[in-house]
Amino acid sequence: LVALWFIFFEKFPEISGWTFQDTAALFAVTTVQFSIVMILANGSFRMARMIANGEIDNFLSLPKNVLWQISLSKTEVSAFGDLLFGLVIYFFSGNLSFESFGLFILLSVITAVIFFNFIVITQSIAFFTGNFEEAAVQLFHALLGFTLYPQTAFFGILKIITLTILPAFFIATLPVEIFRNFNIFSLGLMIGFAAITFFIAIFVFKKGLKRYESGNLINIKM
Repeated sequence: LVALWFIFFEKFPEISGWTFQDTAALFAVTTVQFSIVMILANGSFRMARMIANGEIDNFLSLPKNVLWQISLSKTEVSAFGDLLFGLVIYFFSGNLSFESFGLFILLSVITAVIFFNFIVITQSIAFFTGNFEEAAVQLFHALLGFTLYPQTAFFGILKIITLTILPAFFIATLPVEIFRNFNIFSLGLMIGFAAITFFIAIFVFKKGLKRYESGNLINIKM
């Protein structure tokens, strides 16, 4: 896909203010953030299935935070390759100073937090609906699909979706805009969104976990 964008921008150097360097930064940030979550918190991707199969019971007796135990229970070894690939793509962004690289890492970490929050929220819906694994996977792939394109490609309802339900703007477009033209307000907006979605994710998970535990108590009494 990167090669296709390279060929495209060779013919059309700039589209709605976006260049190949911007697209390279987009792919780099999204690839690195994805690999960070896959390496450190891959268990979160399996949470809906665990809920449906009653596998959350295995974590309830552990002394530490249940969400972190679930998230850290799995890692994806192949994601190390994705991480390396993302770092390689970064060198096509045109910003190779130490300051730019440090900003790139910071943006990747912040967006990884937002991405993790999205996964936790969508997977936690299974606490309330039962089997939600397939829908959570579809939402995940929909978000990934939106992050592969500059937000200038979206209008109307799609634009609203990328700002709310599927926060592609905050994990793809905004970090690239900050990377190519640093703005402390935009960085603060990203951090604020990460914090808000984090608290929402924790709230939804805890509410769902209480419901799950109550269901287990009812089954034990019966």
